[in-house]
Amino acid sequence: MENIQYQEDDPNFQNLNDYQEEKEEEYNSNDSYDSSTSTSVISWITWYCSLPGHEFFIEVPEEFIEDEFNLYGLRTIVPMYEEALDMILDLDDENPPPSTELPNIERSAELLYGLIHQRFILTKLGLSLMKLKHKEARFGVCPRVYCYYSPVLPCGMTDIPGKVNVKLYCPRCGDLYTPKLKKYKNIDGAYFGTTFPHLYFLTFPELLPKNSLANPINNELEEQNELQENEEKNELQENDSDENQDKIEERTYDIYTPKIFGFKVHETSQSGQRMKWLRWREGYKSKIEEIKSLPDVYSDD
Repeated sequence: MENIQYQEDDPNFQNLNDYQEEKEEEYNSNDSYDSSTSTSVISWITWYCSLPGHEFFIEVPEEFIEDEFNLYGLRTIVPMYEEALDMILDLDDENPPPSTELPNIERSAELLYGLIHQRFILTKLGLSLMKLKHKEARFGVCPRVYCYYSPVLPCGMTDIPGKVNVKLYCPRCGDLYTPKLKKYKNIDGAYFGTTFPHLYFLTFPELLPKNSLANPINNELEEQNELQENEEKNELQENDSDENQDKIEERTYDIYTPKIFGFKVHETSQSGQRMKWLRWREGYKSKIEEIKSLPDVYSDD
């Protein structure tokens, strides 16, 4: 298996100048390279989003960053704010900071861009750009078997940076998962925020997978359709209605059911379905209270 070089393992990748020089050498070695663009260099934003492990990010337009309204409140959060902003926008400073301060400025620039990114992906343009990645499953798929490879979205558990790394939200089961690849483990979840995936599906409801937590099957409509089909075939019977309803409820949420020799394990059993996702079931709160009121048959008392 090929070894992957991650950003945190390669200190040279942190140096933007080396990265630009490498790109310029590639351009110069290309015979078809246009000499009119030989003086152009890659922007900080493009460089940052192209780093290994940054595939979840999209490039925020400089026009969005230059608007002070979009950056309101970030000055008090990001240290060395002005220097970090100049680095992101590739602005030349008449009085450049000492080389010893560059690592601190780079960290501040990463923090500032991440917080700006959190705000930009909530805009109309940002949502549209993330939609392109989501439709291609660029963020990955849900590891749960009964989600059937449903594409996931990056999500944060908090909007405060430096707390929790990025998670993946599955719209089918409505749960969060930790990315499997190591290169995503150091991406701050605050750079995507807690609002993004839910606003995304409110904006694009057609992308919600059918038979999901947020878009469940309409049992009544399904039952009516089946009843109409049975009436047309003159095969409707009184006892068939209950059987059809049981089949519909059984496949509604696609939840794994533990069985022993073909028999379902009772939900009150300690090895049974206590971990079943009760939030998917109608009247789950009353069911929980009912289970709690039952005597503990496994108690030593």
